[in-house]
Amino acid sequence: MRRFLLALLVVGMIGVSGRQVFADDTNANSQPFQSSFFSPDTVNDNDFQFSNSSQRPNAERLAIPQNTPTPLEGIRWKKKNITIYMETTDPKLKWAFRDAVKKWNKTKAVHIRWIKDEEKANIIAADGDLARNSTGNNNVGYTTSELGSTRTEYDPTTNTLHKATSTLDPNQLDYTNQEFRSEVAQHELGHALGLAHAPEYEHSVMIPRNIKNGITKNDAKTLRMLYAD
Repeated sequence: MRRFLLALLVVGMIGVSGRQVFADDTNANSQPFQSSFFSPDTVNDNDFQFSNSSQRPNAERLAIPQNTPTPLEGIRWKKKNITIYMETTDPKLKWAFRDAVKKWNKTKAVHIRWIKDEEKANIIAADGDLARNSTGNNNVGYTTSELGSTRTEYDPTTNTLHKATSTLDPNQLDYTNQEFRSEVAQHELGHALGLAHAPEYEHSVMIPRNIKNGITKNDAKTLRMLYAD
């Protein structure tokens, strides 16, 4: 029987428009289920897009816990030992990613280690211009600029993550403070580990707009539940 891989791309973004911080999840393929954050009046969450595929029989599905303190995407890495490659050369963003990795490792739920071989890395720590131009009502133009974005590829027949790329925008973050850059990197790596956006009222680094803090006890507990033996 021909083997099909069902690849699902999820992109989580954090951004600013003026002084308001928001997030947007988008990606590109077909059959989208949309959710995005463009304004206080528009609250969606994920834009899921599927490629053509079929379910694989007898595929071993990874267990995903229910009712966790921080919401989950329903996917995870097969093992707790996860590799990451530093693609960005921006010194400030490199520090942010390294600090974020240290903080996720402190949860003791996973062990993320840096490697020098990009091809063998599970996660890529990148930088890029995430600015997006749009046109509002009455042809009045406006610009929104994203702070960070994470794209993941995985097989939903097994709930297994295959690749993740977390991108930070140096144009937006180079002039912010170290702590904030780290919090944005923590948020994006949270997506790369399988965490979803948290509701605004929760105490979590995964809140998509107006990030107030880094990784919380709720986030650490959720990750330990996700990667429990």
